[in-house]
Amino acid sequence: MATETYTRKGLTISFDDGDFTSGTVSVLLDLDMRTGTPVDETGWLDGNSGGSYPGTLAGFNAANADGNAVGSMRLVTIAFTLADAAEQVFVITEGASKAIGILGTTFAPADKTLSAEFSNVGLAPAAKSGGSDPALVLHGEAAGAGTVTLVLLN
Repeated sequence: MATETYTRKGLTISFDDGDFTSGTVSVLLDLDMRTGTPVDETGWLDGNSGGSYPGTLAGFNAANADGNAVGSMRLVTIAFTLADAAEQVFVITEGASKAIGILGTTFAPADKTLSAEFSNVGLAPAAKSGGSDPALVLHGEAAGAGTVTLVLLN
């Protein structure tokens, strides 16, 4: 099997291409939990500069001078299609330092279950242990499409 990676908004997911149907791994949601906005949105950093409040109040014009906001939790939903019923692993190699928890999963095959667990000792491209990266382990009773939503520390 060959290593495949998927990158979006600074988050890189590594996996073996034989574990997931080609082209099906994608990030559906990547929400910055500090601001409640998508990770690449920065409008909230301008402090309402140029805006106004009702009445005679002056606008709050504080600003983040360098335009960077660092460190927060990310709520991420990842879509995938399992290639078979074996255990499959994603390793997050960039954009997150730690997995905090799994909030939920979906799985399309009727009457089949999907188990999901995480660790913070993943090793790229797709090992659930032996390293220091966040890893997500999925095991379905059948091949099929699904999603997993998790909280990551940026």
